Amino acid sequence: MANQPRPLLRLKGHELLPADEDRKVELGVYDVLLPCRKYEVAYKVAILGKVSQSLEFLLRLVKAVPGIEEESAAAFFGFEQTEISYVLNEATGPGFVERREGRLWLTSAGDALFREGADDPAIYTVEERRRDLGFDLLAIAPQPPRAIDSVEMSLPELPLADPAGTGKVGDRIFERFSRFFYELAERRDREQIQQRDLYSVDRVVPKDRFQVPVRMRVFAQASAPSLPEIDLGSWRAEHEISDRPQIESAAAMLVDDLKVNGNQVGALQAYEVLAELAPDFLKEFVTRTGLNVNRYWREAVGRAGEPRADRKTVPVIGPLYTEANARRFLEVVDYGLRSCAEQPEFVFSVAPQTRLWGGTTQQRDTLSYLRRRIAAAAPATTTELRAVCLFPGKAAWFIDRTFDDVLSADSSGIPPALEIMIVPHIAVAALVHAPIGASSGYAVPLGWASFDEGVVARTQAFVAERLWPFVRERDLHDRLVQALQGGDQGDSGESQP
Repeated sequence: MANQPRPLLRLKGHELLPADEDRKVELGVYDVLLPCRKYEVAYKVAILGKVSQSLEFLLRLVKAVPGIEEESAAAFFGFEQTEISYVLNEATGPGFVERREGRLWLTSAGDALFREGADDPAIYTVEERRRDLGFDLLAIAPQPPRAIDSVEMSLPELPLADPAGTGKVGDRIFERFSRFFYELAERRDREQIQQRDLYSVDRVVPKDRFQVPVRMRVFAQASAPSLPEIDLGSWRAEHEISDRPQIESAAAMLVDDLKVNGNQVGALQAYEVLAELAPDFLKEFVTRTGLNVNRYWREAVGRAGEPRADRKTVPVIGPLYTEANARRFLEVVDYGLRSCAEQPEFVFSVAPQTRLWGGTTQQRDTLSYLRRRIAAAAPATTTELRAVCLFPGKAAWFIDRTFDDVLSADSSGIPPALEIMIVPHIAVAALVHAPIGASSGYAVPLGWASFDEGVVARTQAFVAERLWPFVRERDLHDRLVQALQGGDQGDSGESQP
């Protein structure tokens, strides 16, 4: 019997996920302001319409047989003298047909009624229009203004590739208005049976500037999470985005500028805290050198399930305010409310030191949903939940306007990459914002959310012990510490992933 060939031993590569398990994951949401300006545009439209049927027949005949006798034309259509006289008056009055010595010829105006490639004659009239229209200053494409709220008006602005060139935008409106004419046409023009074409753009006058929020969602393949992809589908349809490549480029530049170095943001220290706060949940992923991030990432991608009574801690990928994560965290809160007799006065958020964290109205909306969920669980409570943000460094305006209270510190004992969310005695979440699979790149949020009593107690204690740099006022400090440490702090076992 011939020897069977020995199977080849293939070493496993360093890929984060094998190709058959790869998938797209959402890693970020940002709202940014698109710079725009209003312009008064004066233009003319050509209103196209058909000629009457009898005149059409006559014009087509005269075009086919130049110089045809009037009697022959009448005989061709079977017209009586009064009928041919009526049609001839209709043709000669506007100057479409010329009568000479009993014969008929088309004038240049009559010949112009036959557009190139068309067999039927058509007439048109010209009407003037004047409208105030909004255009963005990047792609010079139509953008209607809308009211923006206090959070939106403090968001960052998309960068202009040539800020000094914005004054020349008015010159380009002539061409861009023609390009987008049918998108910009008035409703009454679009609804008319008669077709309307742009005849000319006569004058463009720049007016007030304004800004419009644009939502950017960041995705990546799970096999390469530190290489983000931009999705503007929440703002406009795909075919409209393809007409605005400059905006896509500006969004990509902005996200590319968010790259961080894992060492600089203290990623290792942040992962250590992540494991210390939920040791039972992460014990399978902890080695002598610390948390095996790549292995936990693979597990989280494949098993980012919903919480259950027997699954008190669940993996989280992406910021807490994505639609999917906000829904998952609120379900965690619902479970925590079942065993909590004490209603919280505050909800705490420890901000990571990553640029544009919380730069979206979805952060505010998530906090609003959280308030309503807790209020519904305690309808007799009159105290409204206050959202407190502990922010190392100087907070951006949109953070100030998202939270009820923002407490800043020049430095703290919290790793820069670490984010923590606490609904005292009910639920907590912790995320590390750092590149995965590379030493530098996009800061990928990875962590967990939990209503496990032990995890909640440890997380509250961790923040309470580091509260002093953020709160130097003794009475307020003691009040916040009491909010974090009061109640049952029993340490129960944690659920496994």
